[in-house]
Amino acid sequence: MTVTSVDAHLANVLIVDDEPRVRSFVQTALEGRATVLEAEDGERAIEILQGRAAVHLMLLDYILPRRSGLEVLQMTKRRWPWIPVVILTGFGSEDLAVQALRGGASDYLRKPIGLDALLETVGGLIDNRAEPRRRALALPRDLKEQRTLHPNVRRALAFMREHLADPITLLDVAREAGLSRFHFCRLFHHETGAPFRAYLHDLRISRAKALLADPYLTITEVAQAVGFNDLSHFDRTFRRVVGQSPTEYRATIRCA
Repeated sequence: MTVTSVDAHLANVLIVDDEPRVRSFVQTALEGRATVLEAEDGERAIEILQGRAAVHLMLLDYILPRRSGLEVLQMTKRRWPWIPVVILTGFGSEDLAVQALRGGASDYLRKPIGLDALLETVGGLIDNRAEPRRRALALPRDLKEQRTLHPNVRRALAFMREHLADPITLLDVAREAGLSRFHFCRLFHHETGAPFRAYLHDLRISRAKALLADPYLTITEVAQAVGFNDLSHFDRTFRRVVGQSPTEYRATIRCA
């Protein structure tokens, strides 16, 4: 992984492109403005996202070896929805851009990338990075000190957050925690202050609130991204937790 700076105050921008000249251009263009991380393919991009360095913005080529750009985008929006993604495409196709935007991309840039367009796009997205990330990372029941939780519960929570888009059963999570269902339920409630099912709903709705801030995602896409295949069930659960429907909540965000 190559970086341009070690300044902790700079945002981390991940450039994912198999062309060295494109990565070099971004490195040079953003020098002094951001710390640039490089990935030459989709697999390396996922490794960096899973690593210890926080990524505040990703510039993602549409065509990549070892996972397509669209696949990396979809995984990013599922697991790290607070990270803005800018799609890079050399094809000049509006269809590709529209598909990327519907998939959750914040913007797109055509190759060859212009310096002014790059700086304007990156500057606009990283300047506002902190608040959306705080919203997306907000945990239900105000668990501010996860390090004090029992390690089995921490493992269960990590599994739940990683698989929010999938069907999650109590048995699945108990197995991940290495406990029987009975002992897991008791320990989970004791450690978090909430029953497993209520906590899972809160976690899903917390993620849904972050995704609803993206105007290019439909309500149905948001529901599916947080594990609700039944839209009416999603609407009822969201209303119960938030006090508004998903549509009403999105309207309040736009008016803010």
